Amino acid sequence: MSYSYDQNSVKERIRDATDIVELVGRYIPLQRQGRIYVGRCPWHDDTRPSLQVDQHRQTFKCWVCDIGGDVFAFIMKIENVDFREALEILADKAGITLPKYQRSNATTEDGEGEITRKQLFQAADWVAQIYHKELLQSEEAETVREYLERRGFSAESIRKFKIGYSPLDQNWLVNKTKKSASLLKALEIIGNFKQKRHDFFRGRLIFPIRDEQGRTVAFGGRLVPDTPLCEDDWHKDRKYLNSPDSPLFPKRKILYGLDTAKLHIKRVRRALIMEGYTDCVTAHEFGFGEAVAVLGTALSPDHIRLLTRMGAEKIILMLDGDVAGRRTAERNEVLIDFIAQGADMAVLTLPEGLDPCDFLEQRGADELNALLQTETVDALKHIYHAKTRGVNLNSVIASTNALDAILNIIAHAPLEGTSPNDPVRLRIDTALQQLSQLFGNKSYDEVRRRWEEVRRNVEYRRQPADDREPATVSPDWAADDFEEPATVLPNLWSKENLPEQLEREMLELWIADPTAVYAFWEHVFPEQLRSPVTLSIYNQCSELIDQQEKPATFENLMTAFDDPQMKNYLIGLETSGREKFFPDREEESSESWMEPEFKELKERLTAEIIAAFAKREADRKRQSELNKLRSDELSEEEKTLQLLQLQQKLREKK
Repeated sequence: MSYSYDQNSVKERIRDATDIVELVGRYIPLQRQGRIYVGRCPWHDDTRPSLQVDQHRQTFKCWVCDIGGDVFAFIMKIENVDFREALEILADKAGITLPKYQRSNATTEDGEGEITRKQLFQAADWVAQIYHKELLQSEEAETVREYLERRGFSAESIRKFKIGYSPLDQNWLVNKTKKSASLLKALEIIGNFKQKRHDFFRGRLIFPIRDEQGRTVAFGGRLVPDTPLCEDDWHKDRKYLNSPDSPLFPKRKILYGLDTAKLHIKRVRRALIMEGYTDCVTAHEFGFGEAVAVLGTALSPDHIRLLTRMGAEKIILMLDGDVAGRRTAERNEVLIDFIAQGADMAVLTLPEGLDPCDFLEQRGADELNALLQTETVDALKHIYHAKTRGVNLNSVIASTNALDAILNIIAHAPLEGTSPNDPVRLRIDTALQQLSQLFGNKSYDEVRRRWEEVRRNVEYRRQPADDREPATVSPDWAADDFEEPATVLPNLWSKENLPEQLEREMLELWIADPTAVYAFWEHVFPEQLRSPVTLSIYNQCSELIDQQEKPATFENLMTAFDDPQMKNYLIGLETSGREKFFPDREEESSESWMEPEFKELKERLTAEIIAAFAKREADRKRQSELNKLRSDELSEEEKTLQLLQLQQKLREKK
């Protein structure tokens, strides 16, 4: 997609109005470290802060997974949106109106306009508003308001979570749309309609589900006791209904209440995970503002990464005390997710079959705090209790099987590249010591040796089938020997298309000092460039200077390119150039090249690079002429003349 100059100007206004430290800090807790800020990278299992945010240059970069860019690239990556949507998100935050934009193919099969992501958000928020208003004002909702009062829901919580009510009339919602085609289409996409456009949530208490930015993405509907739907066989068997997965609502990536809880999570460095909306809201009522809830799905790795990114150093899975709650905590996939994320996680199973809501209403916040202090079990200990329940540990076979089941889960811990003092590695070592004590017939060395064997097999199974070694795995094979399969880069970013050393050095010099581009333009021409990446930057510099009358600075280049991979590559060029040309300086300015020592360095480097290009071009021409001599294109006389000319050139060169 291309932009007019007015739209480029809007991009610059949005860039200038957005502080990247403030923006990234909304998603990831940041700490100042010298002139930069650091935080845990959300795109890999980061046990130590490896994401760097540079406020001076308005860039971010993770050198571990090689992801970086500016404010636009960050939103594209963190929100999984395209450039236009990232532009809209940042424009909304900055209060800047975007120029009208019309896609040429913006039609659907029924002839209506294409429904954009922004329209889906607007439709979901509109429904949340009218459900909320219906709860507060309608006569039909009186029974529901009484139910909420009995459950202890305050007016503040109803407002904060925008709890609502959907009337029994199955056509109520479609009538509220006033038959707006785009609104009806949007509500179908996000799942508010069943067949014949009947309200999916009719007659239920409504809990709007919001993403971490506070945007409504879906809904949960709870059956209210003593209401007409309780007489319906289909409804009474379905206490809760959730919106289906949609473009706004990937269930395994959304946690209920996170938008409200995230600031509290950052403050207390802890998150409580519950299984229902009412549990979550009640927890907030009783002062546990760090509570969130899963949404009809198991706790996933995405959920754990999301909470870690929000600053949760301790994550506690709070489960109902009934059999179903215990089974949830004992499922292998849940336990593996705990371990595989390297997070400090624990489990609290409530007593007497109570759920968090009932427990708080009956016993209060003080007793729950006491349980959190005394009864919370570390995930590794919880695994031991889960896998040894009912097992005769005096039996060698039974105890060995139980130990292998535990080690198979612990083996998923992310230890690659960690130091001996890494918290995850230390927790694993402590767990192995505890296991050797709990299994009295196993020594620490024996437990550790068995764990290493299991871990190698786990790592082996992770490999793509084509990349695996023969199935006989040597005991001496270190887990670190395994590497992730190389990513196949498409088109422009394939390895053979990246600039070689000479072109990269030229680009580094351009970005370090934008005035250097003029000297290169006089001697290095587009047809001499071998890398399409170099040519793309070369052409963009030309457009900035010739058409937009702007200097080809690092900031202007970052704004000019929409491609996040190009932004990431430019950051790499800027960083390596700065380290090469200004190694002893914390900061450099545009005037640095005017200082005598740097001015002399720039002129020398420019001359050397231009000379190298000239030599490369001469070698190319000479090779081309030699190829002609070897071919049948020339007559014998022409070949003789060509050969004499080449010999003359070589003598002149000597």
